[in-house]
Amino acid sequence: MGNDDRQIELKFQKFFTINFPKVKNFAQMLLKSEAEAEDVAQDVFCKLWLQPEIWLDTDKDLDNYIFIMTRNIVLNIFKHQQIEQEYQDEVVEKTFLYELTEKEEILDNVYYKEMLMIIQLTLEKMPKRRRLIFELSRFKGLSHKEIADKLDVSIRTIEHQVYLALIELKKILVLFIFFSNIFK
Repeated sequence: MGNDDRQIELKFQKFFTINFPKVKNFAQMLLKSEAEAEDVAQDVFCKLWLQPEIWLDTDKDLDNYIFIMTRNIVLNIFKHQQIEQEYQDEVVEKTFLYELTEKEEILDNVYYKEMLMIIQLTLEKMPKRRRLIFELSRFKGLSHKEIADKLDVSIRTIEHQVYLALIELKKILVLFIFFSNIFK
């Protein structure tokens, strides 16, 4: 190691010894953590070591420069922590929403199956002709005229039987919806 290199190293050690406690205390005041403050102070002096032109001139007062450097590093830490927190919040929210919708889909599927069963039971209790007309209309997609032609009855009869079937189904489904909302 040359004499100049040794002189530079000694100057940096002196500069480090004088300023490290100030930087560390300032960082600790901002971060509220001694370990993080020490890391910040070391980071500041590592950056300064790479820029000897800044600290070699011992006539300059570098306190403001060093404190601004420290503050900027601390602000970057805060930004990083905020990004991490936002990411964690987003992950938690998405997980929660996924679990909710997953459970909601399961419940909806159960309610759907129960509702189909209730419709089926209600249809089975209807008079055979009414059930047949309703099934042809709603499940097979036939028009009232097609059903009337097929069963050799008037369109008005078909309309009336579909109307009566719907009335029965609505009564049962209203009760089902009412009771399923109570127990949710």
